[in-house]
Amino acid sequence: MALSRRDFLKALGASGAGITLGGNAAFAKQDAVVVEDPRHSYPNTSYTENMYRNEFAFTYGEKEDHGTAYHCVNCQGNCAWDVWVNNGIITRENQVANYTPLNPKIPDFNPRGCNKGVQHSHVTYEKDRILYPLKRVGKRGEGKWKRITWDEAITEVAKNIYETMLTKGPEGLFIHVGAGMLTEGRGAAGKRLGTLLGAVRNYIASYVGDMFPGVTVVYGEGNIGCSYDFFYTTNVNIWWGQDPNKTRIPDAHFLWEGKYNGAKNIVITPDFNASCVHADLWVPVRSGYDGFLAMAIINEIIQKKLYKPKFVKHFTDLPFLVRLDNKKLLRLSDIDPEKSPEFDKDTFKVFEERGEGKEFEPESTFFSWNTKTNKLTVMPGTEGAPVKTLRLKDVGWDIDPALEGTWEVTLKDGKKVKVTTVFELVKKEAAKFSAEKTWKLTGVHPTIVEQLAKDIALPKVVMISMGFTIGKYFNGMLVQRAIASISGLVGRLGPYGGFNSENEWAISGMGKLSGFAGKYKQRFASGFVQEFILGNMIKDVEKLYSDEDIRRATGLSKEEYLKRVKEDLANYGTDEKWKESLHNKDGKPYWDTVETFLIFGDSRFRRNKGATYRNAFLKKAKFFAYVDWRMNSTAQYADILLPAKSMYEVWDIRTNPGYHRYANMAQPPQNLKPVGESKSEWEICTMIVEKLQEIAMKKYKETGDKKYIKIPDPTHSKTGYRDLDKVVEEYTKGGHLRTDRDAVELALESVDQFKPNTIETVRKRGGYVQLNDKAGKTSPLYPDKPYNSFENNLFLFERFETLSGRLTYYVDHDRWIEMGAAVPTAKEPIRPKRFPFVILSPHARWSIHSTYKESSLLQRLQRGKPYVMINPEIAKKKGIKDGDEIKIFNDLGEFYAMAKVYPSCPKDAIILEHGWEPFYFKGNKHHNTVNASPLNLLELSDSWGHIKFGGNWDGNQHAYETTVDIEKA
Repeated sequence: MALSRRDFLKALGASGAGITLGGNAAFAKQDAVVVEDPRHSYPNTSYTENMYRNEFAFTYGEKEDHGTAYHCVNCQGNCAWDVWVNNGIITRENQVANYTPLNPKIPDFNPRGCNKGVQHSHVTYEKDRILYPLKRVGKRGEGKWKRITWDEAITEVAKNIYETMLTKGPEGLFIHVGAGMLTEGRGAAGKRLGTLLGAVRNYIASYVGDMFPGVTVVYGEGNIGCSYDFFYTTNVNIWWGQDPNKTRIPDAHFLWEGKYNGAKNIVITPDFNASCVHADLWVPVRSGYDGFLAMAIINEIIQKKLYKPKFVKHFTDLPFLVRLDNKKLLRLSDIDPEKSPEFDKDTFKVFEERGEGKEFEPESTFFSWNTKTNKLTVMPGTEGAPVKTLRLKDVGWDIDPALEGTWEVTLKDGKKVKVTTVFELVKKEAAKFSAEKTWKLTGVHPTIVEQLAKDIALPKVVMISMGFTIGKYFNGMLVQRAIASISGLVGRLGPYGGFNSENEWAISGMGKLSGFAGKYKQRFASGFVQEFILGNMIKDVEKLYSDEDIRRATGLSKEEYLKRVKEDLANYGTDEKWKESLHNKDGKPYWDTVETFLIFGDSRFRRNKGATYRNAFLKKAKFFAYVDWRMNSTAQYADILLPAKSMYEVWDIRTNPGYHRYANMAQPPQNLKPVGESKSEWEICTMIVEKLQEIAMKKYKETGDKKYIKIPDPTHSKTGYRDLDKVVEEYTKGGHLRTDRDAVELALESVDQFKPNTIETVRKRGGYVQLNDKAGKTSPLYPDKPYNSFENNLFLFERFETLSGRLTYYVDHDRWIEMGAAVPTAKEPIRPKRFPFVILSPHARWSIHSTYKESSLLQRLQRGKPYVMINPEIAKKKGIKDGDEIKIFNDLGEFYAMAKVYPSCPKDAIILEHGWEPFYFKGNKHHNTVNASPLNLLELSDSWGHIKFGGNWDGNQHAYETTVDIEKA
């Protein structure tokens, strides 16, 4: 039986009645009790005790009926909760506080949770729930809906998918699971459907601006770091562009417990945030100039010789040689080993012998100048070397690469050219950013730069953590790269700390849920480029940014910049162009062919930057179906709405990111009454493939023509087709994968890092799996020690997944050389200077992005409507008082919000916490109305070593590159 809101309220009333009746006598009026001696005489308080006992008994229900869950599907916390239920109604949630402690000397992870998770039982039954399948009957966004049956809704979706596959092929479909469903179990339903049908989908981290491409440049992957208990073991923690007290509530205790264990905590942010309050040092860097500060620190480390030469020689490309004539790395393809007088033939021969039959790949084999032999020597461990170790001394070879110097080498054609080291070039570039030179730009005094350099270089264990904020700047990739480069200079890997963006565990076997063992290739599109195309965002860029703005940030004129962007975009757009361009040309994959959209949990009309995005998207969408558990600003514009179950109503499993070592399982409470007619994503997708196959087979039987069941797909299917007469069999694995519970069972059976576990053992433990020792990607996951990345590289001399096999400081891609970015550097923001305030939009304390933003409980803890934080001096100058309505505007448009006078806000910025849906704003216009997200040409570059499109190399949408003015409304 479906549970209506009326029934739920009746049930709550009954609970109150039960409490009242249970303590009826106790609530009767009594005379005041005079207590002569409180040590011996006490008033009768049993009525209070009885009231709470009765309330607890009703709320708790029966233990065997309880479920388990985590919060929430787009939160990185991944906390285990016990879900209480009575009479089929969720009454509350309670933290599961039985995570196994690792070590008595280190605090454990108990309990986990926050103010958002603790109220999900409330929002489960709030008025914004989508209860039934709905069909739009008015204009898109008009709010006119017709309730339809599930069969009618699924038929509409399947029919439109089928028509598009017949006319456009799979590249006409866009089936995407958004940031509202970042789970391995539940999210796999939509991903499996999209992969089966060949639909386009794009990278989530890229389009929300949470990707770490600059980290990928250095380390070969973007998501690296430690579990949060590691912060208890450090000497210094640097939180760069982060506010862990607000955004890492379940884990922040490790920071401050670590402080009492002797750790120093430093926060580097433009605003004085909640974590700065408890920090030992706050460094108020000017917004957008973090890269200049990072380069100043690098310069200080080099000039004061705080770097670790032995580490640098082994684990970085800083000893590699660069030709001074063309600024390219010296490669084996440049040299004739037989004729070059400088060439070290002996070491080369040893590597050939030790390569076990593997030959050198000349284009990806590089050199250092060996001071032991005074020869040009190939380096082991590169992508092209047959010997993959990073050891510089072993049986048969002994290399001590020079870090400084200039030499002359002979090329194949007999020409002599001068070469120097990457280290020399990094030193030269960093010198441009001395603390004295950057002081006016960053606002950070040289003495603080000196202190930061020492704090990073000298203690035993130092961790630099970088937040998602940094990638949201136009030159954020360069900023990420510069910050990530610091740790490599001072020898920080494994137990000595290093760099932390966001650790991820190795989870093998989960692909069985979303993939088909390689039979079908996913049509992955770039996150930021696909959204740029769908929203026709180039119009906003052309309108907001002047020639001066673009020259300042790129070194190119506006005309040249736009020309280059359009050239890169022209390399993709269709299957045919994808086939020609992938890893052969610059640019990023996208499909301009999409017309039918099926999207799960993705509030894109709130999230995407750009004043014109929504209208451009809707113009392109011939059909748009949306799946979610609540009504949001994206759901408002759908053609078909499909109601999903919320977090407490489904089976699911969640592992990454690796802030802790537990995978949490969601299991619905026993006998839970459904809310409306909501269904799980696995049920919905199974219904879609069943209906799709039914429609296709009917057409085939009518015509006898196989073209109606065999859809050509030469680029992304091994068979060259999508077989619509087999989609049910393939999607459900012969009927074994139809439901959300089936998905969880398959995950527990298939994932090596979960073994040995079953649903029953996980349930008895409290709803979580402790990952085994196979979960560590680049370090062992010890049973009694916190995790940090790259022990295998440090102690076993394993190569990094980079072109050089090492931490990478030099990129000799033609575009990077041309734009002055071959080595770490810094560039100014692109933001227009004709408007005085940059908009900063950090995460909020009272929501997970837009999830829970509409919670009536959480809105009581804030102002209940969008507000913009303004520095008091600016407010006074503008005649604005706290609580006033103000207008925020620039050349793209305007929006209105309440003013909040906030001393922690910088004078050159306004702060609007993100997550507010557009319908909270006057005229449905929110802060993206004044925002533009330009494409960065370096992020568009491709086809160089490990800088190739994929999960580690994509660009970001930029949220922090818009400036505005304000006035009282």
